[in-house]
Amino acid sequence: MNERTLYLFDGINKSSVKDVIESIIKINQFDEAKDKKEKDYKRTPIELIINSNGGSVYDGLGLIDVIEHSKTPVHTYVYGLAASMSLLIAVSGHKRYSGRLSTFMYHSVSNTIGGHLEHLRNRLDEVQRLQNIYDEYLVSKTNFKLEDLKSVQDHQRDWFMSPEEALKLGIVDEMIQG
Repeated sequence: MNERTLYLFDGINKSSVKDVIESIIKINQFDEAKDKKEKDYKRTPIELIINSNGGSVYDGLGLIDVIEHSKTPVHTYVYGLAASMSLLIAVSGHKRYSGRLSTFMYHSVSNTIGGHLEHLRNRLDEVQRLQNIYDEYLVSKTNFKLEDLKSVQDHQRDWFMSPEEALKLGIVDEMIQG
């Protein structure tokens, strides 16, 4: 298990997170077996390199669950863009880093809603539930305030942030200097 660098460069969907989830689970299984055999075995962190414009909230939350339950530390590195759902994945790392030219972006959860009135009501409730999960998780892992996130939603805008802002807001722990 020498390969501990994983990549998330596509939109967040089932196929893009599948390989990352499988790799994190396999590395943990490998490390667990080593823990049992070697008294002072030290787990080498998994590095997750992110450059993604976001995507499916459901698939992203699945990956976050795996990262959070990983006994082997997962360090997230943003090189390029961490927008929307990939922003939430970036903040799920046990340690979080940013390249000096990276960009971070928050906006409200989006979903294509169509159909009959009852279907629309049901989907709207689900989108609101996902928005609450997203925002509460982001607030729990960073220095964001819920009222700041609500303001972005109320004004229907995207909030772009520099690495310096990301550091100040607690999105990342450290900025990597070239």
